Amino acid sequence: MERFLLKRSLHKWQIKYAQHKECTVPFFIKWRNNHTYFLFILIFILYLSGCSSKENYLFQDSNEAVHAYNDLLQQIRLHDGASIDLIIDLVYEWRTLSDSVSACINRDSIDNKNYHTKSAYSIIGDSIILELERLIDSSPRNFKDYYHILNKLSSPELPKEVRNLIASAHQFFHSMDSVTIPQIDKRHTILFYENTLDSALSRNIHSKQDILHFLKSEDIAFRLFLGHLSSWGDISLDHIKVKTQAQIKSIFESMTRSQEIMSKSEIVILMTMRNNRRLLQNATTCVTDVHKLDFKDSNQATAYLWMLLQPWLSIDGFCYTLLSQEEKISLEKLAAEMPQAFRQLESGHFPIGLNELPPLLIKAYIDNLYTTSICNKNL
Repeated sequence: MERFLLKRSLHKWQIKYAQHKECTVPFFIKWRNNHTYFLFILIFILYLSGCSSKENYLFQDSNEAVHAYNDLLQQIRLHDGASIDLIIDLVYEWRTLSDSVSACINRDSIDNKNYHTKSAYSIIGDSIILELERLIDSSPRNFKDYYHILNKLSSPELPKEVRNLIASAHQFFHSMDSVTIPQIDKRHTILFYENTLDSALSRNIHSKQDILHFLKSEDIAFRLFLGHLSSWGDISLDHIKVKTQAQIKSIFESMTRSQEIMSKSEIVILMTMRNNRRLLQNATTCVTDVHKLDFKDSNQATAYLWMLLQPWLSIDGFCYTLLSQEEKISLEKLAAEMPQAFRQLESGHFPIGLNELPPLLIKAYIDNLYTTSICNKNL
C-alpha cells in the first residue's frame, strides 16, 4: 500500500506540474502519456532485464535458495543506518540473489516440488524492500544521492544490436550541438517554432528521414524558445502545444504501420533521448536564470522550481541508461546545484518539503526495480 501511494503521489505531482498555468515548458517535454509508447517501453524494459539476469548463486533446491534469501533479509535488518554506498551494495546483492533464487524455484516448480517456496520468496522480497526503505530513511538524502543510485544501478547489459542503436542515436543528437542558434526576438521565435511544426505536420511521416529531419528542426526551435524562457509566462502557447502533440502522435503511430519505416526499438530510443535532452537543456537554462533573476513573483518561482525538478521526476533507470556521458555529467552537476537553486526559489511552492523528495525518489526507483523484476519473472 505504501509503495502504491508513493507512485500515485509522484504521478500526481507530475500531472500538477503539467497543468500549472505558469509552466510553459512541460508540454514540449511531457510526451510520454501515449499508450503505444508505454506498451513498447514495457516490452523493451522486460527485454533488457531478461537479457541482463544472471544466476550467480548455485542451490541444491528451492528450500536452500529461500533460506539464503531469508539470510539476506536478516543481514539487512542488522543495520540501524546506511550510507548511500551501502544501500547500493545491498540492492545489488539483493537483485543478484533474487534472480538466482527465482531461477531455482522455477526449476523445482516444473517438477511440482516445493510449490510453497514461491509464496515465501514473495513475502521475503516484500520484507527486503521495506527494510531498504527503512535504511533510506535512516539519514537525510539529497539529489546527489539519487544521482548516485541512478549511476550505479542503471547499468543493464545491453544486447549488441541495442548498443549499436544507442551509439548511433547519440551521434545523431551530438551533431545538433554544432548547430549555431541565432539570436532572434520572441515574436520571431514563435513564428519559427510554428513554421517548424506546420511544415512537419504537412509533410507527414513517410520515412526515417522525415523523423530525423523533424527532430533536428525541432531542436533548433526549442533552443530558441529557451533563450526567452523567463518571459513566456504571460503568453499563450497552446497552439504550439497542440501541434507538438500531433506530431509526436504521428511519429508513434508510424510504428503500427504494416510497412515499417524504422524499428520500434529505434523510435523508442530516439524519442526517449529527445525527452532527456530537452529536460536537461531546460533545467540548465533554469539554473542560469536562477543566478541572474530576482524571483519576487511566487508564480514564476514556482514555475522554475517545477522545471528544475522535472528531470528528477522523469528520468528513471531506463531513461538514464540512454543518457550520453555529457548528459550524465550535466545531470550530476544539476544535482549539486539543487540546494542553492532552492534557496533562490524559496518563494515558490511544492506539495511537499523539497528535502523529502530525494528519499522518495530513491524508494520509488528501488521499488520499480522490484516490480519490474517480478513482472519479468511472471512472464
